[in-house]
Amino acid sequence: DKLTNLMQTISSKLAEGISPLSIGKYTMDENSIAYMDGDKFFQRHAAIVGSTGSGKSYCVARIVEQMAKLRYSNAILFDIHGEYSTDTFKGKGIKQYKIATPSDLDSDNKLDNNILMIPYWLLNYEEMQALLLDRSDQNAPNQAMVFSREVLNEKEKNVINSPYDKIITVDSPVAYDLNPVLVKMRELDTQMVHGAKGEKQGPYFGKFTRFNQRLENKLSDKRMGFMFKLSKEELQQGWLEQFSNTLMDGNRGIKVIDMSEVPSDVLPLVIGLLARIVFTIQQWSVSEHRHPIALLCDEAHLYVQQSIIQDSVAEIGLKSFERIAKEGRKYGVSLVIISQRPSEVNRTVLSQCNNFISLRLTNIEDQNVIKRLLPDNLGNIADNLSLLDIAEAIIVGDATLLPSRVKIDEPCIKPSSQTIPFWSIWGNEKIQQNLSEAINNMIRQSK
Repeated sequence: DKLTNLMQTISSKLAEGISPLSIGKYTMDENSIAYMDGDKFFQRHAAIVGSTGSGKSYCVARIVEQMAKLRYSNAILFDIHGEYSTDTFKGKGIKQYKIATPSDLDSDNKLDNNILMIPYWLLNYEEMQALLLDRSDQNAPNQAMVFSREVLNEKEKNVINSPYDKIITVDSPVAYDLNPVLVKMRELDTQMVHGAKGEKQGPYFGKFTRFNQRLENKLSDKRMGFMFKLSKEELQQGWLEQFSNTLMDGNRGIKVIDMSEVPSDVLPLVIGLLARIVFTIQQWSVSEHRHPIALLCDEAHLYVQQSIIQDSVAEIGLKSFERIAKEGRKYGVSLVIISQRPSEVNRTVLSQCNNFISLRLTNIEDQNVIKRLLPDNLGNIADNLSLLDIAEAIIVGDATLLPSRVKIDEPCIKPSSQTIPFWSIWGNEKIQQNLSEAINNMIRQSK
């Protein structure tokens, strides 16, 4: 009775708060609702971790469906496997978008049709270098210098007689056409100049050949079409404002972005770029006009990585998340790290999370990472991480009055992440799989 009274007191205390977020029922007393303080949960970053099949997606869905009920909720959910982009995960306050696939590139009004392009002109100098430059090339310094100079020239041409004339830098997100840059780089690579004894090779002769080849490959690679195959629509100066409204407008609620068809080798750069744009816009907003936004990072171990071995693309993407983890709170940007392998998630980012929802973790390395991040006075509550039932979690942090063991309520909107019943399907009377459809999609690189 005393325990029941205690749990009910905790429950009612949190429910009386300004921003109660219901997560489930306490394991100790299933009649008491387990609330978290929604403000505190998002203010100082959070992590939702759990092995595959532990109920992690249900937990995310449970939180998202409550966020979506708020009038001006504002969040981006990076959906890596397309599990939150299905018809079962739709509802008022949730909008679903996808990164453009090769079959989307020729369509008009992409933003109005929930298709996102990520134009190359959004890349800053560092990101362009990571994507296009081979640092092992002895001519890399010359390539970087001339390329950035030509990019700035093209950007400046597009802002002549505008309020931005003569004040932009190579990092300014100004639309420009990359093809004239490539033409200029080819000219310099084959340029002959007059010398004392007739014509001789120019100062950059042969030094841009490999760089030009890489740039040409990017421009012709349909997998990268969402970045390099731009139409007139994406080259308009007003496009960035439309794009920002799509990503960050509080009237649009939760924006689920299907990243499942983005090539894995550039996934960290693309997500890092989106995160950087969100953070930068918040940073440059006047504080009284700033509307807070949360970034829900599904499968975060794929792009907020702990160990990056000579991968400049992944490294540059990680920088955005490290900066948001350290400074995002000041500008109204919250991170929610969602991962089945916390041991592979960047420690700098995880250490900034002040709230943890840990479902069952079977791997000892993952358990140890979470235990090290939890307060020392938790006793043996963290020792139960491998014993938790499906959809059962340990919640720790300043969003809850006490560390609690909770059974998460089943969400009304469901992601397509249910565990497949192998034995039952193998015992069915007929096979549902359509291999020719799968092969066709694989060749087209689009479902």
